Amino acid sequence: MEVAGIVLYNPEEKRLIENLDAIYKQVKYVILVDNGSQNVDQISAILRNYSNSILIRNDKNMGIATALNQLVSKAKSMNAEWVLTLDQDSVCQKDIIDKYKEFVKDHSDAAIVSCVIEDRNVSKPVKDDLDFEYEKIDFCITSASFTNVEKIREIGGFDDKLFIDMVDYDICYAARRAGYSIYRINYVGLLHEVGHSEEHKLFGKHLIAYNHSAFRKYYWSRNSIYFVRKYNLGIRKGLVRVFKRIVITILYEKDKKQKVMSLFTGIVDGFKMNLDA
Repeated sequence: MEVAGIVLYNPEEKRLIENLDAIYKQVKYVILVDNGSQNVDQISAILRNYSNSILIRNDKNMGIATALNQLVSKAKSMNAEWVLTLDQDSVCQKDIIDKYKEFVKDHSDAAIVSCVIEDRNVSKPVKDDLDFEYEKIDFCITSASFTNVEKIREIGGFDDKLFIDMVDYDICYAARRAGYSIYRINYVGLLHEVGHSEEHKLFGKHLIAYNHSAFRKYYWSRNSIYFVRKYNLGIRKGLVRVFKRIVITILYEKDKKQKVMSLFTGIVDGFKMNLDA
């Protein structure tokens, strides 16, 4: 059995309905974990129109990782084998589950299967006639990931310490380290929005400014350092990644001072995080 899961935090109601309309007929249940949204009563009213929806309410924002663990635990209790995880602002294609089910029948090593994703804010066209049928990849975003419940539970689930950002990188790395595979199939399965992305070119290189808030930039920076420390991947690699983001922020984004301060604070706090389980 397959279920879908959506983590909510003050979702735009119109987009949430669009999201639900795209997925609810494809799965047995849609599990929604609300992280203390101010509009939770409106969310509950919306869900009354979807008889196969299940709402788990948290009194406060517990973070993406904790909410995803709640989704996986609920899916397990319902004997679901796979859960499709979606962001609250992501709209999937209406045959995405069929595409994934067909693929995993012949790939028992798959822990997570993703697809080609189209960003609403990036003008570069995404085509589903790329020169591969499927490919093994190192990482994929959580949204539109078809995730094997047993395998994710076996590797310990999502890292609650991350709260938000790098949660997807961490679970993918943990799965591959355990001997499982992450796949991307040649199928444009999701319309997604990464922050308020803007494209830029610098010395011929294609750059994307995500325009995330200072709050998000702090967690991304902190967790990037924690991630390379956790898996002993080399501090230099993490620092280079963060400093690239700092340069892009200075060059192209608004509220530069606050955002850059958040990025540097994240670096410091990333070194302070406890690596013990």
